[in-house]
Amino acid sequence: MSISAAIRRMLEAGLTIEQALVAAEAFEAESALPEPVLSKRQARNKRYYERLKASEKRLKSSETSYSDGGDGLSSPEGSSPTPPSPKPLQSIPPSPPKGGSSPTAVDQVVTAFSDMARQSGLSVPRAITASRRRSLLLRIEEHGLPAVLDAIERIGRSRFCRGENDRGWRADLDFLCQPKSFVSILEGKYDDRQSHQQQGPPRPQSPSLQRHHEIHARLKRELYGEPDDQFAGPTVDIAAGDFRSH
Repeated sequence: MSISAAIRRMLEAGLTIEQALVAAEAFEAESALPEPVLSKRQARNKRYYERLKASEKRLKSSETSYSDGGDGLSSPEGSSPTPPSPKPLQSIPPSPPKGGSSPTAVDQVVTAFSDMARQSGLSVPRAITASRRRSLLLRIEEHGLPAVLDAIERIGRSRFCRGENDRGWRADLDFLCQPKSFVSILEGKYDDRQSHQQQGPPRPQSPSLQRHHEIHARLKRELYGEPDDQFAGPTVDIAAGDFRSH
């Protein structure tokens, strides 16, 4: 009850103004009690709870203002708010070609090698693993697709790569994928070598060298008694012969 209300009630009860004022002063003195002395811990806790209540009050006020203002976008009176611009769509990388699409360079290499292997009796690749595909792609990037196709043709023409060697080894797709062996194929290391019959007729011997061979065969026949069917030259008297080359 306030002091003014207490005075009004005392006057209505028949007290004089002076009596009512004295009673009011006594009431005010009793109500104005000194605040209790708080310890340091109590004062610290009091300040903590006061700050906590203040922060909760600010949080409630901010939530209220946000709900009242919608999304916070202000627009002129009478005009509709501008909608937010849509986010740009990220570009999606194209998927690798599947069945029915144009073959890639790696697919062309695999097809060419498979055809060559069937014709040459080599191992036809059945599984194109990720490692094989990556190796073929590197060879194509380093040397170009025509060079890779040329290397496949060289393997098909090489007797060594087709198994005509002392070990019976035959080339396969992994042999084409290896960087070192691929360069050797391009440089012709595994190409067939021409035989002696294909290199043309032998060079004719000089008369002095031919005569030297004839004398050597004659001496061999006289000393060891071995027949020399290939000797068709005239007999030579070795006692009076001149063995110096002319």
